[in-house]
Amino acid sequence: MNSRILSFASIASVILFAVACSRPTSVVQGIFDTNMVNVSSECNGKILEFYVNEGDTVALGQELALIDTLSFEVQINTLLAGKDAAMTVMSDAAVQTKALSEQLVRLEIDRDRISRLIEVGAASRHQLDQIETSIAVVRGQIDAASATIRTANDAASGNVASIETQIQGIRDMKEKCHIRSFSNGTVIGKYAQAGEITAVGRPLLKIADMDNVFLKAYFKSSQLHNVRLGQKMKVIANYGKDSIREYDGVVIWISQESEFTPKTVPTDEERSNLVYPVKIAVKNDGYIKLGFTGEVVLTDEQD
Repeated sequence: MNSRILSFASIASVILFAVACSRPTSVVQGIFDTNMVNVSSECNGKILEFYVNEGDTVALGQELALIDTLSFEVQINTLLAGKDAAMTVMSDAAVQTKALSEQLVRLEIDRDRISRLIEVGAASRHQLDQIETSIAVVRGQIDAASATIRTANDAASGNVASIETQIQGIRDMKEKCHIRSFSNGTVIGKYAQAGEITAVGRPLLKIADMDNVFLKAYFKSSQLHNVRLGQKMKVIANYGKDSIREYDGVVIWISQESEFTPKTVPTDEERSNLVYPVKIAVKNDGYIKLGFTGEVVLTDEQD
């Protein structure tokens, strides 16, 4: 546990000790926050189920809600039927030209027989020429039929590929009806209920990383010159009624632009002062809530 329970008296003692040691101190105020993500719908339809509620912890990839998939299932079944129809059009060229191929074989046998008869003077050259002509005609018919079948098959194959692409796209959309978490975290907002109709882009839930929070503190330029990324700092959380806790923090972000002190940050200084936001990461022990005020006590080594 990187936190310690302190009292205001303890903090006062630390500050008085620093003053006594000629180490002037200053306090930088801030608000605790964390990284959050809105989980939105990626499809239109009726919300059938919500599996989580506000306050539940969720894991990466966990299913959070379900949107009706019936319309996608109907589209997929229709396309599958179209695919089957397209595939029945595709033919085997060998089967379709079987009769012609058998005729060709018979003609080639006759050609060989007549060639032998010519050698012994039992047949004429004219008979052989007729057989050769018939063979050429049948071969031409086989080639033409095969080309026609290939063209039809190519068209049917392209149609099948197009249908498969459409089916994959619809299956992807169907999968998006299963709303899943993009990160580990805690559900801190729920913007819809089961039975409602949702649309693409509509936020359904907000998830926050409550284990790893940060104090967004606001430094004056005179306090910023010694602050650097990766620097360790003591962060104090104020829970009210003299209850405070101290945490080990690390600087993870320093703004490159100044801004006016937000109204939500309690400070006795004029809000017209320009400050630089700095994020100091803190491991949450379960006590820190978003929006709680916190502070960093700086000494002359940091000031």
